[in-house]
Amino acid sequence: MITVHPRYEQQRDFLVSLPEVFGAGDVDADGPKTYGSAVGGRQPSGGRLLYNGRNQIRLFTTGGQLFVVKRYKRHNWLKSIVYTFFRKNKALRSYENARRLRERGFATPHEVAYVEQRHLGLIRQVYYVCEYTDAQAIRPPLIEQEPFDRHLATDYARYVARLHEAGVLHRDLNPTNVLFRTTADGYAFELIDINRMRFYDGPVPKGECMENLTLFWWLTDVYRFVLSEYSAARGWTAADQDEAVRVKQRHDRAWVRRKRLTHPFRK
Repeated sequence: MITVHPRYEQQRDFLVSLPEVFGAGDVDADGPKTYGSAVGGRQPSGGRLLYNGRNQIRLFTTGGQLFVVKRYKRHNWLKSIVYTFFRKNKALRSYENARRLRERGFATPHEVAYVEQRHLGLIRQVYYVCEYTDAQAIRPPLIEQEPFDRHLATDYARYVARLHEAGVLHRDLNPTNVLFRTTADGYAFELIDINRMRFYDGPVPKGECMENLTLFWWLTDVYRFVLSEYSAARGWTAADQDEAVRVKQRHDRAWVRRKRLTHPFRK
């Protein structure tokens, strides 16, 4: 089964062929999750590999256009039943969430299609296709660079504040899933990896906002700076900021405990 956005109907033949051509003539599995550095390299018939992990992301060129294709991990039988009868699969959610984000005034690479592969009537593998973007992840200038880019951090904090005020909760809001580019007015942002989102009729509840902010990074100077700028944009009090720090501390402790339990022999 395949659903193609009307503006990309001319690419249907290519999109239908994705399950067969995806990964044909594989290249090495190195490459950033950020889409922007992908252009310019050799692209075999199976697309250029951008990211290889639980899911796989490839860049394709067809009809003079660049498309990013994400193939999600193959479902086991239990998940196949769940995603066939009870829940929307990740590719479908990404496709629908892209439209919903634009309707609320936020950018994401335009959805192109989603593809379902079935076996015995059950969904076993799904693909999400979107336009390529050359925007870059915020992680390098905010996390890896010392000192961090304070102007970008300020604009990022205000951007997240606008998201929350508009009732948008990206449930995987880490610094590789927010992309940016420089504009005449500052910075413009785009969201990727958008299958895990929640949309509210009004602003996101304050407690949910605090939890969402914990996904940015550890409780470092850049985190405290972003929290301060976000709080100013939202009109939060000093008590609100203190509570947000406590939420972050609990989150980080729980994360460390969980990793110790799930990976006891890793250093």
